[in-house]
Order: sequence, then structure tokens, then C-alpha cells
Amino acid sequence: MAVTFTALVEADYPAFTLGDSTAEVARKLADAGFACAPVLDGGRYAGMVFLSGLLKGRKGWPTVKEKLGEEQLVKVRPYHPDDQLFDNLLPVAASRSGIVPLAEADGRYAGVVSIKRILGFLAERMHSGEGGSTIEIEVPPTGAKLSEIIETIEKNDASILSFTSWPTGVAGEGRIIFFRLATHDFFRLVRNLENYGYLIRYHSSFPNAGYDELREKALEFIHYMDM
Repeated sequence: MAVTFTALVEADYPAFTLGDSTAEVARKLADAGFACAPVLDGGRYAGMVFLSGLLKGRKGWPTVKEKLGEEQLVKVRPYHPDDQLFDNLLPVAASRSGIVPLAEADGRYAGVVSIKRILGFLAERMHSGEGGSTIEIEVPPTGAKLSEIIETIEKNDASILSFTSWPTGVAGEGRIIFFRLATHDFFRLVRNLENYGYLIRYHSSFPNAGYDELREKALEFIHYMDM
């Protein structure tokens, strides 16, 4: 099932209406710690109002008599609630606002999704944080296949939680392959990957690194004695 904006909508985010007191709008935004909020016209999304815009050129707050008008709105693109999240990450990231407004095909307002919520969702899907380790492997244009790297990782008793890749090098012909992994012996995995000839660009720090170093040397010594 596709991940749409609907799955991340924040129904409790404030929205204002054309004709609202600009003083009240500014106060509510400031008190909530929000930089902006959607503005509606007859229940339809009309644009975004920014606190910085309401206070620009003023020494104090707007007066109570001032009303919120279209000239104070910024035309931030709305997305349909059923739009696919991953297909729209680049334009969302390029937006100047910290929230993504949602509107139905007829313009009816459908809520917002904050960039913070999107980042949290992506972090969850990438298994960021506790319970996993990160490793980045650089593969030149004539390097190993992804399937070979995955097979090598799994042979070392590691489970791949998630992975992605991006181009590297002057011409972008190489690849950086990013893995989030679960393993009981991350030190051993990294050392074995290096022994197989893979170029490790980055890896998470080793837990109990000193202990692992001593253990690895002891195992090498035992192996030497067995020979």
C-alpha cells in the first residue's frame, strides 16, 4: 500500500480564515511557536500566512481592527491527500514553509503535514536511532553488484533493516550504498567486509570497541597457533 500524505496528516494544526483579526492570528502563531499556518476562504485553501510577514516593518503587533487579507498570503503549493509521499519528497523539501498544506481536487482544505512529521516517518522507515548500525560502502563503476554485497553481509550473520544508494565521483558513475543493519557483532562484520575488499566509506562506532579489538587479536593469535 502506498504511503500518502493522509497517513501523516496533523488534524490539530491551526488554520485561519480570510477576514480574521491579524493581531489574533499573529498572537496564536507566536504562542504556538509556529512560523506559518494555512488560510481558508469558504472552507477552501487560499494560501499560507507567515508570522514574519505579519510583523514585517512593524514596531509592535498588528492592531485589532486589521483583518487578514489575500495580499498577506503566500501561495504555497497544496498537495492532494492521496498524493504519494515518496514521489513528492524533492518539491516538499524545496518548499519555504515547514508544513505541507493538503487540499482536495475542488480546493477544500484537508489539513497539513509538517516537515518534522515527515522526517520522523522517514527516520522510522530507515530504522534510525537505537537498535541498528549504519554502514556506507563505496562501489566504483566496475565494482561489485548489490546482490553480492547483500549476500556477503548476510553471510556474516547480519540482517539488513533498510538500504538505499546515491551516485558518487566526478561523473556520478560510482555508487554509495547505505545500509541500516542489525547484528550481534558489528565489529566482525566491518572487518570482514574490509577483508573482502569492500571500501567502507563510513560505519557506526563500535560498541565496546576496546574489547572487540582485544578479542579480535586474541582470535587471530589462536588461529595462528592452530596452524
